[in-house]
Amino acid sequence: MRTISTILIVVFGLVYYPLNSIYLKIQKWYLPMWKKDKIIYFAFAPLYWVLVIVVTIISVPYEALAKHLR
Repeated sequence: MRTISTILIVVFGLVYYPLNSIYLKIQKWYLPMWKKDKIIYFAFAPLYWVLVIVVTIISVPYEALAKHLR
């Protein structure tokens, strides 16, 4: 069971880290748009929230497995 958990953590990590990096860069760009340009803010809102949901869905099992493996 520990081997399977380790393999799953590696697989989730290979997906989660690049996706989270992209999410953090987009968040840094997207959130200040509320004050700069509301049209761009609302135009990119669906894409941003899809990314938030995908990162959250991947991070929950990844962190649970990591906590379980400790």
